[in-house]
Amino acid sequence: MKSKAEASQPSSASQTSLNRRSMLKAGSVVAAAALTQSATLPVLRGDDIARSRPILERSRTCDTDIKRQAAHDYETSLKAFGGRLANPIRSLFATAEKEDCVHFGVVVIGSGYGASIIASKLSQRLRSDQRICILERGKEWVPGTFPDTLPNLFKNATCALTGPTKGQRIHPLGVFDLSMNDEVNILSGNGLGGGSLINASIALRPHPEVFERPEWPEALRNVEVLGPFYDQVAASMSLTRTPFDQTPKVRIRRQAAERLSANPDFCDRSPVSVMYDFRHLDQQMRNKQGMIQRPCTLCGCCITGCNVGAKNTLAMNYLPVARHNGTEMYTQVEVKKIEKRSNGYRILMEYVDDTQNEVTRHPVAINAKMVVIGAGSPASAAILMESQNEKFKFSPALGQHWSGNGDTIGFVTDLPPGTSVGGFGAYPRCGSPVGPTVQTSLNFYRDVELSKRLLIQDAAIPRGAGNLFAALLGDPELNHSMVMLGMGHDGERGRIEKRDGRYQIKWDGMKESPYRYMVFEEFEKLANAHGGRYKRLKAFGNNLVTVHPLGGCRMSDNPVCGTTNQLGQVYDFSGGCPGDAMGQVQGVGVHHGLYVADASVIPTALGVNPYMTIGALSERIAHHIVNNPIHGDLFEHLPVNP
Repeated sequence: MKSKAEASQPSSASQTSLNRRSMLKAGSVVAAAALTQSATLPVLRGDDIARSRPILERSRTCDTDIKRQAAHDYETSLKAFGGRLANPIRSLFATAEKEDCVHFGVVVIGSGYGASIIASKLSQRLRSDQRICILERGKEWVPGTFPDTLPNLFKNATCALTGPTKGQRIHPLGVFDLSMNDEVNILSGNGLGGGSLINASIALRPHPEVFERPEWPEALRNVEVLGPFYDQVAASMSLTRTPFDQTPKVRIRRQAAERLSANPDFCDRSPVSVMYDFRHLDQQMRNKQGMIQRPCTLCGCCITGCNVGAKNTLAMNYLPVARHNGTEMYTQVEVKKIEKRSNGYRILMEYVDDTQNEVTRHPVAINAKMVVIGAGSPASAAILMESQNEKFKFSPALGQHWSGNGDTIGFVTDLPPGTSVGGFGAYPRCGSPVGPTVQTSLNFYRDVELSKRLLIQDAAIPRGAGNLFAALLGDPELNHSMVMLGMGHDGERGRIEKRDGRYQIKWDGMKESPYRYMVFEEFEKLANAHGGRYKRLKAFGNNLVTVHPLGGCRMSDNPVCGTTNQLGQVYDFSGGCPGDAMGQVQGVGVHHGLYVADASVIPTALGVNPYMTIGALSERIAHHIVNNPIHGDLFEHLPVNP
């Protein structure tokens, strides 16, 4: 018979439940304060204080030696250009004063993987009497200055996430470009370097069968065609494969994978463009492009911006090469539309100024012989759609066939302690390493038909978002949870439409699609293999969230089915679209000197992280441009060796 004292003690199961509720309470109140950007945190007592300590730590930001070193390295690397890649904006306004002349040989819109590669390659061959520039709507971000608390993440999101202005673009210079739509929301990078600033840097190539689909141009249906261009991207990005069981989340995911499959190829330690160690650095800590970098501290914050200087963003490779080759780079300029002229194109844009603690816009326009649009998806399609008129017309496929690359997110909760998925940023760390955001990929059903294949990756939760997810997952330390990031083949049935003054994605039926429920089933299986519970976070609504938007200007051999051809040239429908009895398009050419080179030209979902494919296609487009005799007035001809 239990004593009175024993009877008053809660059971083990009851105590666990109480602890979990207490942890959730501690996490929720602190995260709520962060969400409302409150200056005063709620008062916590007793055990709540100990359980909330990691949340309190994530609520504070400060300068550190690591941040200062990263900023100093960046500025030292670019000393020849005043410590920055970007040119003073006054130079662009001075150039634009002479309205009737051709200001630039080449204008590249955007600075993501497509645009940066194009600028790097074209600038190497540009004639000495020609100018080339990059136009980027975001600002230049110096390593060590990226946001690392929840309020600062909110301040650096381009659109409002809550309140009466929800979905409206109120912070145009924020690094997190958010687009909120009816069925799917999009998160992209906004700044010099585009998506590379906030992606997970995973470098994968799609299954060969992806390119065999009829939606792809015939010239690209053999994966070996892109092989050399993939290799060029890999070399420039200094890829490194995740070491075996380097972090707890890698070990835990591998063990779960072994419970699901005996196939050694099922679990892949994915290559990433991160400086894990010194193998790609010289004695002065410079990479092959001359930028000073430091080895990764395994802090887990790749996707909110690397404050260590270890991540191989485009600002560490292709962009510095372009700058050394004479490419002018102008930030905070948002291209609105393009006009076609007899001697080239006129680019109309706005300079976004935030120097007086308020946003003001100043129109400016420049002329160019060639324009390469690399603003990303759906922005590149939106620029063309805004530019279209009867004399400057594009394919009816413009804005169609948009894909989210099958992106889906899920969580595993109620795991034993030790998962260590909470990023700690550019601060000292005593506990277990977290690792780069993503380190492993599980290849579900590699041998089945393409539409049923699925990739699931692990992930870390960055320090800046830690308090939000700590509250939502009931895991203040982020040490009892795992993340599941799914990618697959979603059918690319989205379309880009202008609604309420902005271009949005519309995809009827996406929320109830068979693909989505297939992913949920696989998430459930993986959560069970982990020994935990599958959790869908409905706090953000029922929309899909993608970080890999594709399409809108897709490539196709048929001008009616695609906006560009296999070389990124934009089809010209200004003269109409005659067709023969078999439905084949006749007499449709291309707009001379107008290209698209970014994620928007990709015809289908890829089922893997897309940056390597965006890069390979852009390397191939650049190779064509500089070697096409029709552009001989812009680029130097290289003699062929006998």
